[in-house]
Amino acid sequence: MGLASQPPPLVADSPYHQPVMSGVVLNQREPNEIPNTGTEPARATNGRRSNVRLLGWVAFWSGMAQEMVYPLLPTFLVVALAASRTSLGAIEGLLAVGVTIARLVTGRRVDHGDSPRRLTRISYAISLISRPLMAFATAVPMVGALRVADGFGKGGKDAPRDVLVAADTEVGTAGRAFGLQRMLDTLGSVAGPLAVAGVLFAVGHGETGLRIAFGLSVIPAIGAALCLRRVHDTARVVHDPERAKVPLGKPFVALAVAVGVFGLANSSDTLLLLRAQSAGLSAGELAVLYAGFNLTYALLAIPLGAFADRHGRRPMLIVAWIAYALVYAGFAFADAAWQVIVLFLAYGIYYAAAEGTLKAWIRALVPPERRGGAYGLLAATGGFLTLPASVAAGWLWDHHGPGPAFAMGAILSIAAVLVVVLAPALRGADSGS
Repeated sequence: MGLASQPPPLVADSPYHQPVMSGVVLNQREPNEIPNTGTEPARATNGRRSNVRLLGWVAFWSGMAQEMVYPLLPTFLVVALAASRTSLGAIEGLLAVGVTIARLVTGRRVDHGDSPRRLTRISYAISLISRPLMAFATAVPMVGALRVADGFGKGGKDAPRDVLVAADTEVGTAGRAFGLQRMLDTLGSVAGPLAVAGVLFAVGHGETGLRIAFGLSVIPAIGAALCLRRVHDTARVVHDPERAKVPLGKPFVALAVAVGVFGLANSSDTLLLLRAQSAGLSAGELAVLYAGFNLTYALLAIPLGAFADRHGRRPMLIVAWIAYALVYAGFAFADAAWQVIVLFLAYGIYYAAAEGTLKAWIRALVPPERRGGAYGLLAATGGFLTLPASVAAGWLWDHHGPGPAFAMGAILSIAAVLVVVLAPALRGADSGS
């Protein structure tokens, strides 16, 4: 795909280095945000469609492709390829490390003036290509390699995509804008499992059906690629080594510590799917259940994002992590299929409340010229810890059963809540702007 012409250079004719772009309306600084000491990118005008919606539809198709593979992986690995639960945790933990490394690299590249659109396109391409290739995997290491490649793509897109979305948000609407991204992503994540459930009920739940479902993920991948062609770039940040040294601030550091503690609790969701399978659900029923979880997430993403805009991100994040703890505690003690189903659907509340809230909070805490790195750094803080969290949970399950594995996640998530509640720096930084 060809790239559009590069945006005009930025001119340092004011303390804020506003971009000089004819006919473009510049973002206003929000009242409670850190002053813009770098470049505040312009929103789309002149007939160009907002990146908020365009990237939302990219997320829809990409999410559909992802969820035609993800909910079937535990069954494919453990049943078809005879992998252990520890191996499953290790593969998903390595994926999280790949996600984290890519987030750090692309976040830094955005802050150094690279095109957010170019980085977003390359990253999506890696993921969209790796997922259908899962149909040809014949051994656990091949699955691991494809999952890590998918992780590089998933992580690499996050910071540049979030910068493109943040550049096109109006004053006081960041929570709703990121909520829209999550809603469309998650609607795709509803469509994907429903599609593969139809395939599995038609051709069977065995290895052949799983491989056919994996291969068909190429169809939504093409849809995502077509939408990516319409995404426009934003004004580049002029890299200035002095401005790059602007501190991220104590509230951001405190938030990063809390996210790090939560990262130790946040083992791979494939273990939840394996828990549901152990309760007696077939591969097709797992796909339908995962669609229901994503539907819960999609329906709540925008309302909860808007609530956080009005009433503050700190209480919303506390609610999200308490919801996570309750769900994991429930999984530790559930002994019937209906209990697992209810808990899985309730898990969507955590996702809807947490992800958009964190991203919108970073937007308010961090100056524009540091946002790319901040998005990447905060994601990396928790992401690197997903590997030990997933391996530890898998090991606990293999040796002591599912109860201790999920109890560990519940306890550590409550510890993360305590950091948010008790950190003085976060009490005064709870802007709903």
